[in-house]
Amino acid sequence: MPAQPDTSSRHLRPVAWGAALLAGFIAQLLLILFVTMIGLSQLDVTTDNLKTVVDVHMRKQNLTKTMVTSARERTLIMLMLTKIDDPFERDELLIRFNEQGAEYAVARLALQDMRLNKQEQKLILKQQQLIKIAQPIQEQVIDLISANHNPEAEDVLIKYSIPAQNQVLAVLYQLDTETQEVARAASHKAYEAQTVARFWMYLLCGAALLVGVIVAAVVLRYTTRISHEREHLAIHDALTGLPNRRLFMDRLEQALVHANRHKTLIGVLFIDLDNFKRVNDTLGHAVGDQLICQVAKRLRAALREEDIVARLGGDEFVVVIGDVDGVTQILHVVDKMLAVMGAPYQISERELFNSCSIGISIYPTDGVNSSDLLKNADTAMYHAKSSGKNRYHLYDAAMNAMAEDRLQLDTDLHYALERNEFVFYYQPQVNLNTGRTDAVEALIRWNHPHKGLLAPAAFLDLLEDTGEIINVGRKLLMTACNQTARWHAAGFSDLSIAVNVSGKEFWHDDLIQNVRHALKQSGLPPQSLQLELTEGILMGDIDSAVRKILELKALGITIAIDDFGTGYSSLAHLKRFPLDILKIDRYFVMDIQSDPINEALVNSILALCKGLNLGTVAEGVESQSQLESLHKLGCPVVQGYLISRPAPAENIITLLNCHWLQELGISGDVPARVSAPPSSSSGP
Repeated sequence: MPAQPDTSSRHLRPVAWGAALLAGFIAQLLLILFVTMIGLSQLDVTTDNLKTVVDVHMRKQNLTKTMVTSARERTLIMLMLTKIDDPFERDELLIRFNEQGAEYAVARLALQDMRLNKQEQKLILKQQQLIKIAQPIQEQVIDLISANHNPEAEDVLIKYSIPAQNQVLAVLYQLDTETQEVARAASHKAYEAQTVARFWMYLLCGAALLVGVIVAAVVLRYTTRISHEREHLAIHDALTGLPNRRLFMDRLEQALVHANRHKTLIGVLFIDLDNFKRVNDTLGHAVGDQLICQVAKRLRAALREEDIVARLGGDEFVVVIGDVDGVTQILHVVDKMLAVMGAPYQISERELFNSCSIGISIYPTDGVNSSDLLKNADTAMYHAKSSGKNRYHLYDAAMNAMAEDRLQLDTDLHYALERNEFVFYYQPQVNLNTGRTDAVEALIRWNHPHKGLLAPAAFLDLLEDTGEIINVGRKLLMTACNQTARWHAAGFSDLSIAVNVSGKEFWHDDLIQNVRHALKQSGLPPQSLQLELTEGILMGDIDSAVRKILELKALGITIAIDDFGTGYSSLAHLKRFPLDILKIDRYFVMDIQSDPINEALVNSILALCKGLNLGTVAEGVESQSQLESLHKLGCPVVQGYLISRPAPAENIITLLNCHWLQELGISGDVPARVSAPPSSSSGP
C-alpha cells in the first residue's frame, strides 16, 4: 500500500509556527526594552556632550567680553595720557595700554581658533578691517604724547582715534551679542532636545510594549490569511488583478510543455498602448490607471478562458494563445483584439480613443523558450509601432539584427561627442562663370571605433531622436566657422561656408545665440556664413519660420534652401520666405543630360531664381555630361563628386587654388538662352 500522508504532522505545523512566532515576539519585546535602556543611557551621554558645547559657547562669550573691555580700556588710557604730564605716570599708563593690547590680541586669536558661525566670522573679519584703520591712528596719538605734543595728541584722539575705536567697539558689541545669542540658543536647544528625547523614549517604550502585545495577538490569528494574500500579490498585478511577469512566465512554460507534447502552435502577443503617455500627461495618472483597467477587462473578454493575459507593467500587456493548429487562428484573434481595443473608452464622463500596437512571435518557429518568444514579440511590437501604430507585426529574424544594431549604435552615439569621434569634411561649390570656389559645404562624418567612417544617413536620425543633434550641430557650426576664418587668413577672403541645420536645431531657442557666438568667437564675417535648411523644416509653422529666418538674416548671414524641388513648399510659400539661395536637388541633376523633363525643370528653377533674385547651386554633379548640361542652361554654381568628394579640411586648400574652368574643360562664357541668375550679396 502506498504510504499515507502524516496528517498529525500537518496539524502540528500551524501550532509550531504559532509558538515560534510568539517566541519571536517575546524576544522582540525584550529587545525593545533593552534598546530603550541603552537609549536612555546614551541620552545622558549626549546631555553631557551638549553641556560641553554650551561651555564652549560661554568661553566664546568671555573672550568677546575681554576684547570689548581691552578696547575700551585702551581708549580711556589714551585719553588719560593726553592729560598727564608726569613721565612716571605716563610710563605706567603706557605699560597698561600695551598690556590691554596684548590681552585683546590673545583673546582675538583664541576666538578665531574656535568654531564660529558665518555671522561671527563676518564680524571678526569686519573688526580686523576696522582695527587696521584704528591702530595707525592710535600709534600716531602715542607718538605725539611721547613727543610731549599733548594738545595735538588730544585733538587727533578726539577727532579720529575715538571715532575709529568706537566703530571697532560697535562691531565687538555686535559680536558679543551674537555669541550670547548663539550660546543661549545652544543651551536652550540642548535642554529642549533632552526633554523631548526623554518624553519620546518613554512614550515609545510604552507604545512598543502595547503594540507588541496587540500585534502578536493579531498576527497569530491572521497568519494564514496574510500568507495567502502575499502569495497572490507576489504573482498578480496590483492594479488589474492580472498575472504579473513572474506568474506569466510560469504559465507560458507550462503552455510550451503542452504544445510540445501535442505538436500545436503558440502565439505570444506583446501589446503596447499607443500614445498612453499623452493620456497620463494630459488627464493625469488616475485616468491612466482607469484606462489600464478597462484595457485589461477588454483583453480578458476577447480571449478564451484557457488563454493567458498578463500585465508586465506600465502600458505593456502580453497574451498567450495556445492550442492552435495554424497562424491564421492567431491572426484572427489579433484582428478581434485590435477592433476591441480601438472602440471608445468611457472614463470619468469622458470619451477616449486609444489604439494599440501588437508584436507576434510563434512557437516553435520564432523561439522554443519563453524568454526568446517574449523578446521576439517585443521586437515585433516596436516594428509595428514604428510602422504607424494601431497594427500588428509578425516577428522576422531580421528584426533582431536590426534592433540590436540600432541599440548598439545608439549606445555608441552617446559617447561619440565626448570622445571626439565626429569629424568634419568639406565639399567645394564651384562658380562656372569665374572658375573659382565660391563656398564649401561643411559635412559631418562619424569615425566609429569599429565600423569606420559612417555617413550621416547612418546616425542623423538617432541624433534627432536623442536630441544630441543640438550639441553636435553646435560643434559643427563652431568648427566650420573657425576653419573658414583660417582659410580667409590664408588668402581666400571671399570664401563662404555652408552649414546644414536640422529641424530641431532650427526651432531650438539657442540657435540665434549659437550663430552669434560662433561668428564672434571665430572672427568670421557674417556674410561668409550660409545656413542650409530643408523645405520640410519651414512648412511646420510658416509664420514662425519667417520670423526666425529674419532674425538670422539680421545677423548678416545667408539662408539657403537645400534639396529644393523634393519637399513640400509651393511657389506661394517660397515667395514669403526671405531666402538667398536655392540648391537644386540631385534628383533633377541625375538624368539631366538624357531626360528632357529634368532639363526643363532645372531650366524653370533657374528662371525662377533669376526672377526672385536668388543664387542657385546644383547638387550631385557626378559626370561631365551633367556638368555640360547645367552649364548650357546657365547654372552658375555646381557641387558634386565630379569636382570633389567631401574631404578633410587639410585637403581643401589644393581645391581652392584650382582654376576650375580649365580643370573641368569648359568655357567661361555663359550661354545666351538663360543668363546666369545674379549671385546673392552674401553667398554663391
